Amino acid sequence: MDLHQKLLELKLQVDYLISLKKEDITHVIKSSIYELENLKVFSEEDLKQINKVILTNEPFNNLYFKYNKESLITRGAVYLQDEDDLIFITSLFYFFKIRIPTLLNTSSKLQLQSFYIFLKSIKENNISEKFLIKIDD
Repeated sequence: MDLHQKLLELKLQVDYLISLKKEDITHVIKSSIYELENLKVFSEEDLKQINKVILTNEPFNNLYFKYNKESLITRGAVYLQDEDDLIFITSLFYFFKIRIPTLLNTSSKLQLQSFYIFLKSIKENNISEKFLIKIDD
């Protein structure tokens, strides 16, 4: 299957992601972060950075959207690949929080381990993982 076909598959998952409750998404991210904390790989500062994903407000929380109760309609998928483990993990959580299907390529053992922790949390919460596609080099 080529990259274009995989991206088309992911675009079909947008409506499913939009249907998820905010509480479910937050719970998956929090439980994943808890598991990552138990690995004792990250420093306290790194964990604070990862936790910012769930602590920040919605991405379009400016005055116009806040008072008009409107949100931008976004469609599409993201390709996630980064050498920095912290950026990769934070991005993975953030894209899930804002409900964007993700095609990803891990570049380290820690990224792969974090991805599997995230998948485990998703499955434990009865959420389909079809919005994530991992590709290998």
